[in-house]
Amino acid sequence: MPDLTLFSSPRACSLACHIALEESGLAFDLHPVRVRMGEHQQKAYLQVNPWGKIPALRIGEEVLTEAHAILSFIADTATDVSLLPTEPLARARAHEWMNFLSASVHIAFRPLFKPQYLVGDPSRYPDVQEVGIPNLRKTLLEVDRRLANRRYALGDQFSVVDPYLLVFWIWSQRDDVRPHVADMPNWSANAARIFAREATWRCLNREGVTEDNISDP
Repeated sequence: MPDLTLFSSPRACSLACHIALEESGLAFDLHPVRVRMGEHQQKAYLQVNPWGKIPALRIGEEVLTEAHAILSFIADTATDVSLLPTEPLARARAHEWMNFLSASVHIAFRPLFKPQYLVGDPSRYPDVQEVGIPNLRKTLLEVDRRLANRRYALGDQFSVVDPYLLVFWIWSQRDDVRPHVADMPNWSANAARIFAREATWRCLNREGVTEDNISDP
């Protein structure tokens, strides 16, 4: 098995990959790249991923990017634990979830977190948020709907989808987001189950995240 190194930033989507690696039993190194300090745009990291995005997983001499791809690789490489189903439809459901999270849920936060990506004039940021916040609320409620009557995202068994869900749950509980979202009891229950797993807090604490600062921007 090639050496694995995860390039990760606290509270970013890389957290899902970090938790999945911890759950997998695979040996790996963690290389912090703090997005809020601009380290993802510095030469050292751009040599790893010229796109400058987090996460990235170095697999020997190869570098894999995108959380969905990395989570799938981890699940397929782990031999001692099942992190993705093998039955075709169940596996397709897992990819359906991860694609929804990356393409819809993640992007729904952009009007609040990165309005400059959508409009160049700062005076128009409130207009972007006026349109974007209802869509964020609707999207997060769709996550909650999909989790109804489920212990984990795919049913009764934990999978790599669940730590990916946890990332966006953490984002939804930020002080600058919480006033704009509805109660999400199904997602709350899912998040509580992931927080109860020992691997989750090992990873959070390793990244410098505690119960006191987990909701920081």
